[in-house]
Amino acid sequence: MGGWSGPGVAPPRQGSGGTSGSRPAVPCPHRKGAMQTNSMQTDSSARTTRSGAESRWGRIEQGAAESGIWRSFIVLTVLLAGLAATGLYSFLLFHTIAEFVAIAIATGVFIVAWNARTMRENGYLLVAGTGMLFVAGIALVHTLAYDGMGIFVGYDANLPTQLWIASRYLLAGTLLAAPLLLRRNPGSREVFAAFFGVTVLLLLSIFVVPVFPDCYIVGSGLTPFKIWSEYIIAALLALGAVAVYRVRDAFSPRVAAHLLAAVLVLIASELAFTLYISVYGPSNMIGHLLMVLSFGLIYVAFVETGIRQPYALVFTGLKSSEERLRREKNRLAQYLDIAGALFVVLDGDGRVALINRRASEVLGCPADAAVGEAWAERFIPPAERERFRALFAELREGETGGNERVKMPVVATDGGERIIAWHNTVLRDENGAVCGILSSGEDITEQQHAEEALVQANAKLNLLAGITRHDILNQITVARAYIEFAGEDSENPGVQTCLERAHAAVDEIQKQIEFSRDYHDMGVKAPVWQKPQDLVAESVSYLALPTGIDVRADLSGLEIYADPMVKKVFYNLIDNAVRHGGSVTEVRFSCTRAGPDLLILCEDDGTGIPDGEKEAIFRETYKRRYGHGLFLVAGILGITGMTIRETGRSGTGARFEIIVPNGAYRFEGERE
Repeated sequence: MGGWSGPGVAPPRQGSGGTSGSRPAVPCPHRKGAMQTNSMQTDSSARTTRSGAESRWGRIEQGAAESGIWRSFIVLTVLLAGLAATGLYSFLLFHTIAEFVAIAIATGVFIVAWNARTMRENGYLLVAGTGMLFVAGIALVHTLAYDGMGIFVGYDANLPTQLWIASRYLLAGTLLAAPLLLRRNPGSREVFAAFFGVTVLLLLSIFVVPVFPDCYIVGSGLTPFKIWSEYIIAALLALGAVAVYRVRDAFSPRVAAHLLAAVLVLIASELAFTLYISVYGPSNMIGHLLMVLSFGLIYVAFVETGIRQPYALVFTGLKSSEERLRREKNRLAQYLDIAGALFVVLDGDGRVALINRRASEVLGCPADAAVGEAWAERFIPPAERERFRALFAELREGETGGNERVKMPVVATDGGERIIAWHNTVLRDENGAVCGILSSGEDITEQQHAEEALVQANAKLNLLAGITRHDILNQITVARAYIEFAGEDSENPGVQTCLERAHAAVDEIQKQIEFSRDYHDMGVKAPVWQKPQDLVAESVSYLALPTGIDVRADLSGLEIYADPMVKKVFYNLIDNAVRHGGSVTEVRFSCTRAGPDLLILCEDDGTGIPDGEKEAIFRETYKRRYGHGLFLVAGILGITGMTIRETGRSGTGARFEIIVPNGAYRFEGERE
C-alpha cells in the first residue's frame, strides 16, 4: 500500500526533494516562550541526559509496540481461521463478516488520517486515508447487494461484482496516487472533493446511467472485462508497491514493511478473483481471505501502531520536525556565538527573549539568568531609562525613523557601564504585527573615550593656536610700526633697502598666519546653499582693485552647496588674477552645463598660466607666483566634492573651471 502523509511518515531526507530542505521560520519572541527561545545556551550534559532518557523510553515503547503487534497477528490468524470455518458453514455469512472487517479497518484508517491532517508533513496519509473511506463506502454497498442478501431486489450477481470492481479500481488508484502525491502535500478539502466526485460517478454509472460494463453473467461466470480488470488492478497495485518502495525512507521501517506486504497480498487476492466461476466458489473465498489479511496488515501498520506506538506513526513527523528545529537552533546559536557583535532579542514587553555569548560576556550575566529579565530595569543605567523606553515604544509601533542606529549605554552586573552602538530591527509575526526587537551591537566604549579625549585635545590645540595667532599678529603690528619709524629717521639707501625687505618679510609672516587661520576654519561649519553672484560682489568690495580692472559675474539665480568659506575661493581667484595676471583689465565669471555637472568659469585677459604649471599651482609647495591661495581654494571646494582646474592658453589669459557635481548646485525655482 502507498505511503501515508504526516502520521506514519517520516520527513524526507535532505536532498530528496519535498520541503525537507527549507529551514523552519524563526518564531517571534514571546515572554512565556523566552526560556525555550534561549535553548541555544543548553548545557551539553543536559542534552546528553535528555537524549539518553529519550533513548531508554524509545526502547521501552518499541518493546511494548512489538508485543502488541504480535498479539494483533495472533488475533488476525484466529480471525482468518474462524472466517475460513464460517465459509464452510455459510459463504454468505463468511462474505458479510469479511467485508465488514475490511470496511471497519478502512474507516479506522480514515479516522486516524483525518484527525492527523493538521500534523502531516506530506500528502500520503491524507490521500490514502480519504480514499479508504470511499472504498469502504462502495464496499458497503457491494456487501448489501451481494447475492442472497435480498436487499437490492431485481438485481442478479452482476451488481455486487460491478460494485466490487469499482471499489477495487478506486482502491488501486488510491494506493498508487498516495505515494505519487507524497511530496505535493495537497489540501484536505480538495482531496475529499476529488474522491467524492469519483465515487459519485462510479455509482451513477452502475445504478442511474448503466454504462458500467457487465462483470458477471449468471450461468457463464466472469466476463472478460472483469477478468482483465483484475489484472489491471493488480498491475496498478504493483505500481503502487514500487512507488511506496521508492519513498520508503519517508516512513518508519515497520510501517513501510507492513504497507508493502499489504499491497503484495492485495495483488494475490486480485489474481484469485480472476479464477472463480460461481460467486460462492473457493477462489472467491480465498480472494476474500487474502483481502482480510491485507487489510489486517493495514490495520497493524496504521491503527494498531498509531495507538500503541504513536512516535512511529502519528507523531513521527512532529518528532522529526522537533529534532530539525533543535538542529537549526543549535546552528543559529553557533553562528551568533561566533559573531563578535552583541545580539539581543526583546519581546513585545521589553524582556530578554534571546541573548548571545558576546552580549552575556559584556553584561557579565549568564544567558539563562538574563532571559526573561526586563531590559530597561536590569541593564540600562537609570539616567538613560526614559530615553530607552521612548525609543522602544517607537520601535514597537513600527516607527523606525532614526532609531535603527543609536548609541545606548548598558550597565553590567558589576556596576560598570559600557557604551554600545546598536542597530535595531523590528520583528514581525505572520500578520505583520510587531512582536519584538532584534538588536545587534558593538562595544565602542574605548572608541568613545578616545574620541572624547581627542575632542578635548583638539579644543585645547585650537585655543592655543588662536591665542598664538592673535599674539603673533599683535607683534607683527608692533614690528611693522617700528620698521616704519626707522625708515622715517634714516636716509641711507642701504638701510632703506633692508627696511623694505624687513617690511616684506613681516607681510609674508602675516599672510602665513592668516592662511593657517583660514585652513583651520575649513570644514568646521556645515555646508550651506550660497549664491556665487553675491560672493563675487562681496569679494570685490573687500579688494582694493586698481583703476581700469572690471570684474563681471553672470551667475544670477545659481546656488551651490559649499563650505561657508567658499567666499575665499572667489576672493582668491580675483586677487590672484589682479596680482599675477600681468596687464589684466577684465575678470569674468560665468557658468555652463557639462552633462549632469556644472562648470563655474573664471576667465581673465592677462598673461595666463604656463602649460607646465597648470597642476602645480594648486599644490601647497607652489609659492613663486600664487602662494597658498589656490591650494586653499582647492581644499575648500573639495569639502563638498567640487574640484578646480586651469584650462586657459598661456599668453591669452587664465581660465579656471570649478566643477560642481550634480546635486551640489541648483537654480532659483528648483528648490525642494
